[in-house]
Amino acid sequence: MNIKKYLLMFILILSSFLLTGCNNAEGVETKAYVIAMGIDKGTTKELNLSLQIATLSGSNSSSGESSGASKSSSEASTVISVECNTVDSGINLINSYISKKINLSHCKVIIFSEELANEGLSNVIYDLISNIEIRPQCHVLISKCNSKDFLEQVSPIFESNPANYYERIFSSAEYTGYVANVYLYDLYNSILSTTSQAIAILSGINTDSTHPQNNNSSNILDGNYKADETPIESKNRIEIIGTAVFNDDKLVGELDNIETMCHLIISNDLDSGTITIPNPFKADSNLSVFINTNKDTTHKVSLVNGYPYIECNVNVVCDVLSMDTTIDLNDIQTINFLNSYVSTYLENALSSYLYKTSREFRADIDDFGRYAIVKYSTWNDWLDSDWLNNYQNAFFKVKVNASIQEGYLFTKI
Repeated sequence: MNIKKYLLMFILILSSFLLTGCNNAEGVETKAYVIAMGIDKGTTKELNLSLQIATLSGSNSSSGESSGASKSSSEASTVISVECNTVDSGINLINSYISKKINLSHCKVIIFSEELANEGLSNVIYDLISNIEIRPQCHVLISKCNSKDFLEQVSPIFESNPANYYERIFSSAEYTGYVANVYLYDLYNSILSTTSQAIAILSGINTDSTHPQNNNSSNILDGNYKADETPIESKNRIEIIGTAVFNDDKLVGELDNIETMCHLIISNDLDSGTITIPNPFKADSNLSVFINTNKDTTHKVSLVNGYPYIECNVNVVCDVLSMDTTIDLNDIQTINFLNSYVSTYLENALSSYLYKTSREFRADIDDFGRYAIVKYSTWNDWLDSDWLNNYQNAFFKVKVNASIQEGYLFTKI
């Protein structure tokens, strides 16, 4: 009987040490959740860090704002900025001022200004990737304006708050092909890679002053736009369209929406999209063609006299969206002609895109290097080949097989 009492006392004493309470527990109300981060070139310091912080329902938003903080048009968030030398030091400065602790685990977007990207992003990227709170799946944007201005202009139309907007806006890549989804770990890996160069998502603010007076684009396909250039009029003035191209860690150029679609086709990342081409059956009119890939694009890389020779075979399925009396999709000759016509247009567009990235940007953003590396027996041989520098000398052969869907649902009366 005494043994049972002693055993019970021992269990009670032991339990008292296990039940330590929740003195160090942190609730949701004690944290300031960052939904987007903007990084610009600083004026007095190296960087200007801007954090877009979610305003929790029922919380006192004013307690987390500095005198220089600017509210977005949505009351669901607020933007706070600070001059700093590193991202971590900037976050510490903000933590010393607001009543809540900054938390980056819900950050969905990291935005770099074009000015900062021109000088190189490697140091900032290394700091961000080593932060355990920041998810590697954060989308990375290059803004043609200051990232702080970009964050302040976010005014979602169909979403209740910017967090939902950032989470869903990039899904448009699945049905437009105008955006290549790029995450923080993609940018980091590409900067370190010996077989490819990096890209990011292009963004900007849409205003009347940024619209081109005449869209006399030299590109082959109609409707070529980059961020801040589209003729869209909307309450939400920010635009996410096109691609920023890097050589090493520095921004070297931009791709418009059609060139971005070409990149997605070559890299086997296109789900679907719509292009507008001249109508071969009727002058001064256009055709809208919906395309998607039914087979992966295949590549063959060889070296001719030391220069890369790259062959790309593309297969796409197309639907003609524009219908008029000049087009009979029940006629096999019309179908065959359109197949050849669309194939030629896409071949020209893809070739133009490839030579632009190689000659003008000198950047292998399609990772052709992974097909070339197998030709070298040792790692040192591969490094000595200097693929990323030699890519500017590449020649391309593009073959497109377009298959127009027959118009069996359309019959003439």
